[in-house]
Amino acid sequence: MDLKLTQGMKKRILVILVALCIGVTGIVSGVLFKVSVIDSKELSAMATDQQQSSFDIKAKRGTIYDRNNKVLAQSATVWDVIISPGDIEKNEPENREFICKGISGILGTKYETLTEACKDTSSRYYVVKKKVDRSTVEKINNFVLKNNLNRYSVYTVENSERSYPNGTLAASVLGFVNENEEGYGIEAYYNSYLKGTDGRVITTTDAHGNAMPYDYSARYSAKDGNSLVLTIDETLQYYLEKNLEITVSQHKLANRSTGIIMNAKTGAIVAMATSPGFDPNDPSYVYFESDRLTLAKMSADKKTEEEILAKKQEIWGKQWQNKAVSELYIPGSVFKMFTCASALEEEVVSLDSTFECSGIADVAGTKIRCWNIGGHGVSNLTEAMIRSCNPAFIKIGQLLGVEKFSKYFEAFGFTEKTGIDLPGEADSLYVKESDMGIVELSSSSFGQTTKVTPIQMVTAAAAVVNGGKLVTPYVVDKIIDSDGNVVKSAQTVVRRQVISEETSATMRKILEDVVTANGGGNAYMSGYRIGGKSGTSEKIDDYNSGKTPELRYVATFCAIVPIDDPEYVMLVVCDEPTSGYIYGSAIAAPVVSAVFKEGLEYMGIYPQYTADELAQQDVTVPWVGGYNSIRAEAQLTAAGLKAEYIGSTDGTEVTGQVPSAGTVMPSGSTVMLYMGDIPLSDYRMSTVPNVIGMTVEEANKALSEAGLNISITGAATGSEAKAVSQSVNSGLVVYRGSVIEVNFLVNNETG
Repeated sequence: MDLKLTQGMKKRILVILVALCIGVTGIVSGVLFKVSVIDSKELSAMATDQQQSSFDIKAKRGTIYDRNNKVLAQSATVWDVIISPGDIEKNEPENREFICKGISGILGTKYETLTEACKDTSSRYYVVKKKVDRSTVEKINNFVLKNNLNRYSVYTVENSERSYPNGTLAASVLGFVNENEEGYGIEAYYNSYLKGTDGRVITTTDAHGNAMPYDYSARYSAKDGNSLVLTIDETLQYYLEKNLEITVSQHKLANRSTGIIMNAKTGAIVAMATSPGFDPNDPSYVYFESDRLTLAKMSADKKTEEEILAKKQEIWGKQWQNKAVSELYIPGSVFKMFTCASALEEEVVSLDSTFECSGIADVAGTKIRCWNIGGHGVSNLTEAMIRSCNPAFIKIGQLLGVEKFSKYFEAFGFTEKTGIDLPGEADSLYVKESDMGIVELSSSSFGQTTKVTPIQMVTAAAAVVNGGKLVTPYVVDKIIDSDGNVVKSAQTVVRRQVISEETSATMRKILEDVVTANGGGNAYMSGYRIGGKSGTSEKIDDYNSGKTPELRYVATFCAIVPIDDPEYVMLVVCDEPTSGYIYGSAIAAPVVSAVFKEGLEYMGIYPQYTADELAQQDVTVPWVGGYNSIRAEAQLTAAGLKAEYIGSTDGTEVTGQVPSAGTVMPSGSTVMLYMGDIPLSDYRMSTVPNVIGMTVEEANKALSEAGLNISITGAATGSEAKAVSQSVNSGLVVYRGSVIEVNFLVNNETG
């Protein structure tokens, strides 16, 4: 049938066609708008993801130096070995097993693990091994080149590895970082400066997912982190840590020890240690023997893995904690220096004030005893400090009153953090002014109620002796970039003037008398002017709460050198000694003395001896073999020694001497000289007496009567000192004239 379109039909068809065109055009435009505008970022990212592969280049972390630019922490460039299962599948599937065998052979990894990883052909980035050295990278590169493998089938990526060349040294200050740059100590506090900015490598692929030539790759280099120059001195740090370790072992400390040496004028920390510490190269190793025994017992008792892991985490948390900054302790009698300074400043006491001690004080019905249960009788202010008399300082605190005591407690910085540039600084615990009654005031006055951090204590002690200025302690001297430019440098910050220079000068004199009283205490050193104060506090709250089965103590000593113009303040805290000794003067003061003996001249502080001190100095025995008696005696006399002859002196020469040349012994000691042909078998012998528990005078007499010489260490001339050890056991037979070293200790709460 011949179908003819009418004019109306043609118009309708035209309208429909126009509508369809408009509709299609609208849909296409809408899709284009959605793709190019609305979804452009998402689609672009998807395209980039399909066309590009990228990986990070780890930035090299900044180096940490001590104040003399010795490396304490550093990062070295290492490499991660990568395979691309996707590239292997597309470019050389026939080499898959060959590649897996070759790489596992070089790296010592499991072949089966690699072949399993290669099954994921959607992956272009599988880490075979992290942090390999340059020689291993060269082996990988040679393997790829020799076998003409695709560049992106096997490759290496730069990484960074942190190391601490001195092991445990300054670990509690330095801290450590893990692979995610999370950690402890300075590493954490200054992480934003140290970490740098990672770089990136972007590789372009073709439509089939194959890596394109180098021209289609981009590399954005990493920016290395800044470096830190600390105020810590590596040598002083070593001296401090070594001697803290000794006291931890000798006195069997149950809760570690800590020490700080701070520049009294600037606040710069030159040494800070916690012992036992840890090795930041292996921070998960448990270093405290008692903790290892605890874990071993848990294993023997068949505790669950979860229970053991929880205990390990608890131990690690404490092990990594910087005791000097993050743990509180009761200071004990060291705090008396602040009570004394405050009372002098307020003029409620003077050097002529007197105090009576019967051994116990009655404060509103509460009995508070003195460490000396027999009492001290009447003391002036200096004597009260030397004797560390609790009732005297209860009276001084009461003379100050709650308001003024609290005012100075705050002024010395005990109610706030010091602001030291280390993480985890703890807040102190103390009785607020509004809650303080006469009993709380009395016990706080001699340091038994308050809990503070060691860093608060040493900072406040500096203010007592440096002219009255409270400074902010710090451990980072400057920050430098990779080109050596100084990014930031530390400045001394004086927070406030706490006491006057006049009061500070008076306190310096009092604290020097504490060390030198009665001929010299455990911190006394011939030729040096040292001030200080000991402290022994009871951990009464731990005992009352049942945390410890018996009452335990904290032994402390704070020393200042030189006391006439203070340069350094040193604080040592020994937590929970279990050796039988408890006093700070007996446990902590010898640590101070040992560090000073090794370090003072290194610190630029040299001895200035009085005539009496010079007369008591040790001398070195000269060699007089082959000399006649006249010449030999002249040599010994010049050295400050005496001679005793065995055999005829008529025309004979010295054929033997005891002690031998090079031996160090006190001036005035006697050297036995054997003249002529006297065989060694005829040398005179002596039996070593037991001098433990004797005074210096008694021990010297006993050894002298046995024909032996004494060498005194420890509390050299203190009238309260008793011998605690001798270098040769009693009962042994030695050559007459031999030197026996005897260590003396003042075992009470006096300085």
